[in-house]
Amino acid sequence: MGFQPPHPESLAGLHRLQHEAKQRGDEYLAMLLAGIDLYISVGREWELLEIMRKFAHDAEEMVHNTPSAAELKKLYERNDGEETAGPSRS
Repeated sequence: MGFQPPHPESLAGLHRLQHEAKQRGDEYLAMLLAGIDLYISVGREWELLEIMRKFAHDAEEMVHNTPSAAELKKLYERNDGEETAGPSRS
């Protein structure tokens, strides 16, 4: 099950509630709400890390099978008998 990012209004409400708790002197509730905010932030970062890790794994084959710049230049500049393999002018 993937992490669902919170709605911006939910985050704003959480921050507002945390600020209100702090203003009225309820440090424990403010600390609990700060912990929830941290949990949400870490969850988003973890999800991003997992997405990047999956992409790196999936892209590895594409990168290994990609011709080098020298190979591409050689293919582009070769003469295949009729004309060079440059861009066609139609």
